[in-house]
This record gives sequence, C-alpha cells and structure tokens, in this order.
Amino acid sequence: MQAHLNNKVILWIILDLILPKYEAFSADRNELKMADSLFAMARYTEASMLYKKNFGNDEKNNQSLLLKLAFLSEKTNDYTNCLYYLSKLALITPSRKLFEKMDKLASEQNLKGYEFDDYNYFIIFYRRYGDYIPILLLSLGAYIVFIMLLKVHRKEAILRIHKISIILYLIALLGLLNVPSLYKTCIVINENTFLRGEPSSASPVIEKVGKGHKLIIVGSIDHWDRVIWDNKIVYIRQNDLWHI
Repeated sequence: MQAHLNNKVILWIILDLILPKYEAFSADRNELKMADSLFAMARYTEASMLYKKNFGNDEKNNQSLLLKLAFLSEKTNDYTNCLYYLSKLALITPSRKLFEKMDKLASEQNLKGYEFDDYNYFIIFYRRYGDYIPILLLSLGAYIVFIMLLKVHRKEAILRIHKISIILYLIALLGLLNVPSLYKTCIVINENTFLRGEPSSASPVIEKVGKGHKLIIVGSIDHWDRVIWDNKIVYIRQNDLWHI
C-alpha cells in the first residue's frame, strides 16, 4: 500500500516538473502562500479549502493550482474533481504523460471519455504547435493561389483536378483552424444522470449514467447539451455537467 502511494506521489511530482509554472494574479496571494505551506506540511484538507476558495474564473488557467487541486482530489478519492482539474490542465499544456494519467485513473474507476487515442494525440500536437501550423498552411495556400493566378494571367491552362484540389485544401484548412473552438468537452457531475433522445424531460431515457464520465459536446439547445455517448447523439441537462 505504501509503495502504491509512493508511486502516485512520484507521478504527481513528474507531472509538476513537466508543466510550466504560472503565478496567480487575481487570487489572494497571502491565502495561496498559506495554502502552499499547508500543502507542504501535508495538511491537505485545509490546503484544499484555500485552493478551492481562490479557484475563480481568473484562476482557471493557473497550472500549478490546477495540478495541486487534482492531487488533493485524488488523495480524497474524489475522482470526478480530479479528472476535471486534469482535463482543464490538458487544455493549457497537453502532454502524453498527462493524458496517460487521466486514462489510468478513468480505467480504474470504469469511466468513459478519457481514452488516449489518435484524436487526443492530434489535440496534443495541434495545441503544442498550433501557433505555427496555421501560418505554415496559410502560407502554402497563398503560394498555391498565387501560382494559379499567375497561370491565369499568362493564359496558361489549369487542370480541373488542380482547381478541385485547391478548393478542398482551403475547406480543410478552414476546418483545421476551427478545431480548438469545436473541441468542447464536459464531465457528468451527478449520479443517476439521464441521457435522453431529445432535449426534453418528456423524452425517453436512453441510458442512466453515473458521475465522472467525460463527453464531447456537439451543440446546445436551451438548457440541454447535445453530446456523444457510445457513438450516439444524446441530450443531457447542462446542470448535470461541468463544462471544461
């Protein structure tokens, strides 16, 4: 048991080392320093209360705070909160180790939505190099368009396949540039949460799920979110979710 606990602590230390540190600006600095001291003394309950008190909208990108809250949540076996904080962290500084940590925790708790697959790996790659990829692709697109305009000016023939290719390229580029805004996820926070076939309380229940599952959002209607569950489109009340 002690060895298992030591392995967990070592993993959290590794995560802490690979993630950049950002100082809190809007939270109460004195309370955060006190929380850090309590955390160092292993007074986790008191530290958690202070960290959560200072976890407002302006602190949701504070990576060090998210990591500590995730660690404290795991210490108290609150895996829903732990996975929520780690998912928030993954949006800021995605890494293979972080996704593998979430996948491992979720597998132990039989929770869906945290699998480390090719799509998640693409998200890691895109978010890490997202500032450079659009510039590169736009430059390439501009070069292709320039060549085609030059051919038109010279009255040279442009093959139909080349016209179709540039249109498809620009459409794909537009989709790629919108990946971050389209990728929205949420976590179920209530036990016995109903998934329905339509955005209505009168709609038949497709399935009943517990808290902690992570879902991809594909739209919203009033106070309902349209999500993907087992490769099906279902609806769930927004007050049963935490948006990440």
